[in-house]
Amino acid sequence: MKFSYFYYFCIVSVVALYKNKAQIFQNQLGYCEPFTVEFIAGLVSKEARQILDPGSRPRQKQLRYDLFTRRNPYKRQLLLTGDRNRLLASNFNASWPVRLSIHGWNGQTTTCSNAAIKDAYLARSDYNVILVDWSDYSLDINYFRVVTEIYEIAHQLTNFTRFLHNHTGTSFKDMYLIGHSAGCHIAGMAGKLLHPYKYGVIFALDSSGPVHRSLDAKWRLAPTDAYYVESIQSDVALFGFPADNLAHASFYPNWGLGQPHCPNVTTMEPDFTCDHFGALYYFVESLQNPRAFGAVKCKNYESIENYKCGCGARQCKASDYMGGDPAVPKKGVFYFSTRATMPFGYGDICRMKRPIKSTITRI
Repeated sequence: MKFSYFYYFCIVSVVALYKNKAQIFQNQLGYCEPFTVEFIAGLVSKEARQILDPGSRPRQKQLRYDLFTRRNPYKRQLLLTGDRNRLLASNFNASWPVRLSIHGWNGQTTTCSNAAIKDAYLARSDYNVILVDWSDYSLDINYFRVVTEIYEIAHQLTNFTRFLHNHTGTSFKDMYLIGHSAGCHIAGMAGKLLHPYKYGVIFALDSSGPVHRSLDAKWRLAPTDAYYVESIQSDVALFGFPADNLAHASFYPNWGLGQPHCPNVTTMEPDFTCDHFGALYYFVESLQNPRAFGAVKCKNYESIENYKCGCGARQCKASDYMGGDPAVPKKGVFYFSTRATMPFGYGDICRMKRPIKSTITRI
């Protein structure tokens, strides 16, 4: 991709503007960062800066952990592994469940999609919501390099959760990991590294597939990585993982293909990533209404590929529901449909719809 010097100057200026903004997290444009700015400006400007100044590359990449509670819903409290004083001075409460949200490639904790997860949890009840920032790694134009670093990233995350456990008494079983895209595989690897203990739940929101589909289960998300693993695959045609071997329960909204609201009712991401982020926004809605997404069980993944799930009618009574918190363990492959506008869920009824093309083929 070629950029004029003028266009590059505009991008760098936008990045600088966002870096100087007050760090306010709220799921509304103007209070959080749409992914569009990060995708265009973050990769290009960072790579160009590091080419011009190799010394600007971080010598040691680190994860940061942004804590939000109902006492600080919009202003993060930064936690660091090993910093016990910082932890004890924060609003972390060991009597509240811990939910760790892990963004995907080229993500940061300041994005609107992260804010959506955080806001939904805090609107529901008292939680320790921790947004895991691995942007030292993720803001890299070389995705293959990022994939090779997932073990290292997960190792840092596991050490942080051990730190929480050791100094607050929080059970690993009370910790849920919510990953999006590559963040799903980070969650899975963290679950492997926690052995012999296990996290309570991993929610995998459109696990990335272009590289990970070819990897052995020991290098990607697998059902054994937590007591319960649930995946929501909304973009199997492009960015997602086209299989059912990631989780105990695998949900395929709209057959995992074109999502009816795309492009782009959320206006938070580039149009061609809309399907990929669909799983994330459906999960957010399930936190607000655990019975929003009624689903029907399918025979196997081939049923999804051949659009053969259902009860033989245009509308089927839901047999199970996607998402929600606390998680309700399920097993198998499931289909559900969504509306083109929010709220996306149909509730107790699953409408059997014809598949539509993925967004990337329609823009």
